[in-house]
Amino acid sequence: MSPGLSAALDMLAAKFRTALHAADETYARLGIPHVLIGGVAVGAYAEPYATKDIDFLVGDEAFDSKGIVVSFRAGVPLEAAGVPVDSVPIEQEYKGIYEAALATAVNSDEPGIKIVRIDYLAALKLIARRSRDYDAVVDLLDHGLDEKAVIAIIGYDRELVARFEKALEMFEGE
Repeated sequence: MSPGLSAALDMLAAKFRTALHAADETYARLGIPHVLIGGVAVGAYAEPYATKDIDFLVGDEAFDSKGIVVSFRAGVPLEAAGVPVDSVPIEQEYKGIYEAALATAVNSDEPGIKIVRIDYLAALKLIARRSRDYDAVVDLLDHGLDEKAVIAIIGYDRELVARFEKALEMFEGE
């Protein structure tokens, strides 16, 4: 079964679907590897919820420079149809996880849109470590996220495992 992105988009303003496809087409035209992540992706796997932007994990091809100063390559979308588009770079500390998330993207039920796998989405949320990211992991657990698959991704990193254990405690406390 493919992720329910179409239903998640139906719960948002119509401009989100327009923006998603416009950004996807722009990344593709520029030859930039990309995959949908963030709140819209969580909504495709769990319960859709309000969000203000669309997040894509993007390959290094999206940037003219990386390092202390990160600059986007010309044409990388920042906004589409009035919706902010966030192009998330591969974080060097967790490069392997980010690259695997990009490489293992799956087709969603929204034509042409690739989405991060649920286990990698959870790992990326654990890396981000904001309180809403823990909530997203709990929501994914509530909708069938396989704990063992997440551990297989993050198992080498004590800090990520500790964050996942915190999310599991939150889930079990519900």
